Amino acid sequence: MDQKTLSALPKTTLRAGIIIGAAGAMAVILAPQILQSLQLGPSYSQAVGALLSVVFQLVTLFFLPFSAALIAGSLVMRYVGPVLTGAAAPGQAK
Repeated sequence: MDQKTLSALPKTTLRAGIIIGAAGAMAVILAPQILQSLQLGPSYSQAVGALLSVVFQLVTLFFLPFSAALIAGSLVMRYVGPVLTGAAAPGQAK
C-alpha cells in the first residue's frame, strides 16, 4: 500500500465507525415503530415479522460494538502510524 492510502485509512475507518454507529442507533430507536407499522392485518405474514424482528435484533446487537471497535481502531492507527514510520506523534517531541 502506498503512503497516501495509509494516511487516509484512519480517517476512512473513523467515518465508517460513525456511520455504522448512527445506523445502529437509528435501528435501536426506530425498530419498534417500524415493526409495528408493518403489521397490516390478516395478510401480514408472521414469518416475515419474525424475520424482521431477528434482523433488527442482530443489527442492534452487532452494529454498536462494531462501531466502537472501528472508532477505537482508527484512533490507534492515527497514533501508531507516525510512531512506526519514525515521525513524532502529534504533541510529542521526537
